[in-house]
Amino acid sequence: MYFLRFDEIEKVLYGILRKYNFPERKAKLLAHIYTQSSCDGVYSHGLNRFPLFIEYVERGLVNVTADPEKAASFGNFERWEGKSGPGISNAHRCMERAIELAQQYTLGCVALRNTNHWMRGGTYGWQAADAGKIAICFTNTQPNMPPWGGSENRIGNNPFVVAIPREGGHVVLDMATSQFSGQNKYV
Repeated sequence: MYFLRFDEIEKVLYGILRKYNFPERKAKLLAHIYTQSSCDGVYSHGLNRFPLFIEYVERGLVNVTADPEKAASFGNFERWEGKSGPGISNAHRCMERAIELAQQYTLGCVALRNTNHWMRGGTYGWQAADAGKIAICFTNTQPNMPPWGGSENRIGNNPFVVAIPREGGHVVLDMATSQFSGQNKYV
C-alpha cells in the first residue's frame, strides 16, 4: 500500500485548481487547507469534499476569481460581501481582517455573506490563535435536523468555534450541534 505525503496531495489539488482557472495564491491556499483538514483527521471536511467543490465550480456556483470586499464598516465591526467566491479563501481573508481590527481596536468582528462552504471552521480558529488572538467563529446552514423530540428538519448543524492562543499549545474547539456532519454523495 502506498500513501501520498502531504506535499504530494497538496500538489495534486493545486494542479486541479489551476486547471479550473483559480489564481495561484487562491489555489495554494485551498489546496493547503483541504489537505490539512484531512491530514489532521477531519475527514468530514477535507479531501472527500473536494470533488463536490469542483462540481460546484463546474456548475457556476463558485466564482473562482471573486475576492471578498468590504460592504460596510462600523469601527471595529465590518460586513463583507463574498460575491460567491470560494468559502475557504473568503473566510481566510475575513479572519485576516478581523485580526487586523483586533490589533487596532482590541476587538475585531467581521461578518461575511454570499459565500460558499468555508469547510472546517477550526481552520479560522487556528489562524487567529497563531496570530495571538482569541476567536469566536460561527456560520449558518440550512435546516438539516429536527430539534429534540421533533420529526421535521427545523434547525441547522451550525458550527461554533472557540480558539484561545497559549504558549503550551493553542486550545481550539470546533463544534456543531450534531454528532455527524451533513451527508452528501461524497461523505
